[in-house]
Amino acid sequence: MTAKPPLNLTEYEFTANIDYVSLVGLQKTALPPLNGKATWPPSVPGKLTVQEPSAADVQALAETFPAGHLDELEICIDVRTAQQQPAAQQEEALTAFKAEFVAKRHKPTFIEGTNSGFRGAYDHNIKKTLPYNHRVPAAHQQLLNGHRNDGAQVKCYYKRTDQKQALPSQQHCVRLEIRLGMVGLDRHGLLTLSDLHGFKFRKELMPYFTHVNGSRHPKVRKSSRAALLGMLNAYQDSADLTHWGRVGVGAFLPGGKREKPHLIFKRDIVLNHRIGQALGRLERSFAVKKFVRPAVPA
Repeated sequence: MTAKPPLNLTEYEFTANIDYVSLVGLQKTALPPLNGKATWPPSVPGKLTVQEPSAADVQALAETFPAGHLDELEICIDVRTAQQQPAAQQEEALTAFKAEFVAKRHKPTFIEGTNSGFRGAYDHNIKKTLPYNHRVPAAHQQLLNGHRNDGAQVKCYYKRTDQKQALPSQQHCVRLEIRLGMVGLDRHGLLTLSDLHGFKFRKELMPYFTHVNGSRHPKVRKSSRAALLGMLNAYQDSADLTHWGRVGVGAFLPGGKREKPHLIFKRDIVLNHRIGQALGRLERSFAVKKFVRPAVPA
């Protein structure tokens, strides 16, 4: 059987956006014109949620509700094929990306006290959440890092619908997203909408989207036993490659068959750079413009 060639990241494009933002403590009033979709949930008086707000929306809302407090914020990374493809070919490319890159390599880092440490795959067909440290989840299963009520939760899924409506195939994507609740927002210094202007999206949020590809044991200090221990570690590192290829990072995390203390994970530099670039573009759209004093006529 001929092995499939490795996936080429140049065949994918990465975009970062705000999926939604929620404010609380508001008086319901007329809103300025928005690019995103605004909703006042009837079950939560004084709360406003805006889906897919633009930078201009955030600025307009910040001016309308200067005292409004952020309640939730979700930032997403969408991965699509760089070139439009037939539906079947596109689905194959996206499901391969989700399995080979995200499921096997995604290792988010959370600020202490913001995440429960839960890791699982939710299957909507059987309405159960399953561990995935022994296998790669199916394409339809949603990858979860943390619970819904955690201060920070990261998810990944194959997005084919929006608001329960089917999307055209060219809008399908693999979505990675970080949801920050009030605890997570506070840790990042995000209290009001104005705090998003000038926010360091790449530096602050990249830990949630970090991917790794491989591992090694720590280097052994020189001693009479160093040579033997070094050979043993090298043998174990070589044996670990099989588990990386079959299961990925989950095999080395709590509950995995290769869980070990003090293991060093190798970052996937190329993939992390592509995600960082997408966050950088989002950051520039929210950059605080420098004030330029008009020239004084001579």
